[in-house]
Amino acid sequence: MTKTPRAPVTVRWLIDPDESVRVAAVLPVEVEVLQHGAYPFPPELGHGWFERLTLGPGVSLYRGVHRFRPGTSGRLVPLGEFTADFPETMLWAQSVRGGTILHREFVPPAELIYRPGHDFFRRADRFHSIPAVDSSSDSEMTCLLIADGALTGLLGEELARQLIVRLGLEAPPAATVLQMPRHLAAPLHAALSPTLSGQVQRLFGQAKVLEYLCALAAHLGADESESVQTERARDGVRALHDYLLRLEGKLPTVEQLALSFGMPARRLNDAFAREYGEPIYAFVSNVRLTEAHAALLEGELPIKVLSRRLGYSHVNGFTRAFTRKFGYPPGSLRRGRGKGEG
Repeated sequence: MTKTPRAPVTVRWLIDPDESVRVAAVLPVEVEVLQHGAYPFPPELGHGWFERLTLGPGVSLYRGVHRFRPGTSGRLVPLGEFTADFPETMLWAQSVRGGTILHREFVPPAELIYRPGHDFFRRADRFHSIPAVDSSSDSEMTCLLIADGALTGLLGEELARQLIVRLGLEAPPAATVLQMPRHLAAPLHAALSPTLSGQVQRLFGQAKVLEYLCALAAHLGADESESVQTERARDGVRALHDYLLRLEGKLPTVEQLALSFGMPARRLNDAFAREYGEPIYAFVSNVRLTEAHAALLEGELPIKVLSRRLGYSHVNGFTRAFTRKFGYPPGSLRRGRGKGEG
C-alpha cells in the first residue's frame, strides 16, 4: 500500500501587486472532506478561490478559480510561493480551462507556460513553485496530485511506468508542458462535483481520475507495445526532419518543437539523434553550414544576408560556427574567388 503524503504545503501569498497582502498559510496535503478557501485577491483586482479533496491514500485533487475585474487585463499576477516535501515521489497533472498560467519552477529550475490544450506535468518528491496567472481572462485550473505507489496501484506497474516515460518524467525532479487534446482533461475538470458530498463525492472523483489516467495513457500510447511506440516515434522524427530541412531563419526551441510534434522534448531529441546520428540543433547547424558553404562558393549573396537567413542573430555568430566546422572563415571563400562580401 502506498504511503500517504502528509507533509503540508507552505504558501506565502503574493497576489497583491503592492505586497500589502502577504498571508503565510500552511495547507495539509490530505483533506478528507472538500475544503474551500479564498485567495487573498485585492478587491480592485478581482476574486478567486480554491477547493481541495483527498480521494484516497496518495491521491488528491485541487482546483483554483481566478476571476478578474474589467480593466485589469494584461497583468501577470503571482498567486503565491508554494513549497512542500513529500515522503514519496509524486506526479502532478494540471490542466486549465480558459486563461494562461506561468509556473516559475525551482525544482528543477524552469519557467513553463500552460493554457487550454497545453497541460502541465511535474514529478518530484518536493516542489517549490510560484504560479502566476494572466489577468487578461478568467481561468480555472484543476490539478491531480498522485503518489507513484498510488499510480502503480491504479494502473499496474508496467502501464504506470510507460505513462511516466511517455510524459518524459522518468528522471525526477522533472517538469514539462505537453500539447494535449482539450477533451482529454474533461474528466479531470469534472472530478470535483459541486452537487455531491461525502463518500459519494469521493467515489465520483476517483472514477473521474481513473477515466482521465486511462485517456492520458491511451493518448500517449503508454499501452502500446515497444515496437509500436518505436515506430510512432520514428514517424514523428521523420516528419520533424522534413520540417527542419524546409525551415528558414531562427530555429524554434526544442521545447517548442516538442509541443508541435506531440512528444516530450528530451524524448524527441533522443529519438531524432538515434534516427539521424546527432541531436536536433547539431543536425540543423551542420545542414545549414554546408548549404552556406555551397552558397558562398557559387553565389553572390552577402554574408550578412546569408547568416540572417540561416537563423543567426549576428554575423559574428555565423562566422564562428562556420570557422569551427570548416577550419577557415566564410570570407576566405569570397576572397579566393576575388569577391568582396558585398
